[in-house]
Amino acid sequence: MIGSPAVVAAAVRDLVDTEVAKAAKRVDEDGVHPVEVLGRLGLAGAFRSHIEGGKRPGLDIAIATTAAISEACLTTGFCTWCQHSAAWLLVNSDNVELCSRLLPDVANGTVMAGVGLANPVKAMSGTEQFKLRAEPVSGGYLVSGAQPWISNMDEGHWFATVFAHVADPSHRIMAMVRCGQPGVTIRPNVHMTSMRGSATVTALFKEAFIPTGQVLADPAEDLLARAYPGIVLLQTGMALGVIGASVAMMREFDAGQSESNRYLPRHPDDFAADRDQLRDRITRLTETPLDDSPGYLRSVFETRFKASELTLAATRMAMLRAGLPAFMQGSPVDRRMREGNFVATITPSMRFLARALATMGRRTPWPT
Repeated sequence: MIGSPAVVAAAVRDLVDTEVAKAAKRVDEDGVHPVEVLGRLGLAGAFRSHIEGGKRPGLDIAIATTAAISEACLTTGFCTWCQHSAAWLLVNSDNVELCSRLLPDVANGTVMAGVGLANPVKAMSGTEQFKLRAEPVSGGYLVSGAQPWISNMDEGHWFATVFAHVADPSHRIMAMVRCGQPGVTIRPNVHMTSMRGSATVTALFKEAFIPTGQVLADPAEDLLARAYPGIVLLQTGMALGVIGASVAMMREFDAGQSESNRYLPRHPDDFAADRDQLRDRITRLTETPLDDSPGYLRSVFETRFKASELTLAATRMAMLRAGLPAFMQGSPVDRRMREGNFVATITPSMRFLARALATMGRRTPWPT
């Protein structure tokens, strides 16, 4: 039985202090996927607070949990977002049987999960082609292709993705897929400069049979439109965590270099106030995550863009306050700068959001 939000928050904070922070360097530099601590976070309730006790949506608690974890290690926070996003899609799917079968394990962290939506999001916005093609057969679909950039993945892990009908590409299907099921193999992505422990892979489909029992939505558009704002909002927990860590570093540097840093244009308290305002804005949006109005989607995209802007500004100011030591390999500031860049580039990236916001008045940015 998972405890109250306060009990869960305390348990997560304890794990952050005793395990997440201590493993951050190995996770970031050596590429160690923090699967064991993720399992313990799940058992403590870190992945289920937004679906616990029938109090859906409660995303503000999930975001706060992600922020606390990301403040110590963004890679672990990113994997937390992967778990939350998979759970959010399951709980919003009309496939009740699949949800009841898979959601408890995802929410408890006994099964690792994620989402392979980077390509589908871009394809449905008109900037890429779908990587996966599906042929209907009795009882499901045969899927072929290669889906890149899926994180928190290993054999036996599950992820949500979208594939296009081979005869009618405007017909899209969303499903949960298990790594290692017949026809589905994974290979590691290229060696990245950051987030090495995120277990990011490309999933290879070779006439993989995806039964209707694994289908989340057919067609996919209604579920994506319903769930995507919540997935984007859940990403803001990563931004809040990195901003908080940057503020803490600024204060530490100012304590030893106050005379040098006092003339810089912005100070730790300024960023702390900005973070509080951003958190209040996010909390208001989490009250109605299933709002399907264009105005709500615009507000979510604007807030996500603002979160990236503030993350980049905070990590940059921490670097300026540290001075040359920030560029020492393995320094905390070096890691935070790379993490800030990741927050700004993960789909939906700042350039995706800028395009979507600029074209909202002329076309529907999502889904198309």
